[in-house]
Amino acid sequence: MTEKLEKLKQGYTNLSEWLEHIMAAIVLIAIVIAIASLWEPFKEFLHTRTESGSFLEYMASVFDIVIGIEFFKLLCKPRKDTMLEVLMFVIARHMIIEHTTAVENLLSIIAISILIIVDRYFLKSKILN
Repeated sequence: MTEKLEKLKQGYTNLSEWLEHIMAAIVLIAIVIAIASLWEPFKEFLHTRTESGSFLEYMASVFDIVIGIEFFKLLCKPRKDTMLEVLMFVIARHMIIEHTTAVENLLSIIAISILIIVDRYFLKSKILN
């Protein structure tokens, strides 16, 4: 009975890994399409480059793709340091692109600082690994 249960657990593990690979492939296709579709926002930016906020609009599109790439990396190599990178990009995108208050900026800086501390002192020293 225990051997059957172990085989079933191994089967579920294999299935979940395959599903992760399928999702990574779908995300990769979406990233390639998103990169190809950056041409239109770039042309729009060239026409409106002197207007206030046009650069931030274009950067929002670029940041979305960068976050997608980091998420793809997370699906391919689900490690703690990759997850921290994704979180840092998401927080940075929010802080740079969105119109945030001083308190929200402070909270974003504190969050990034905590992520850096976790990365430097826990992940690099192998405490959490």
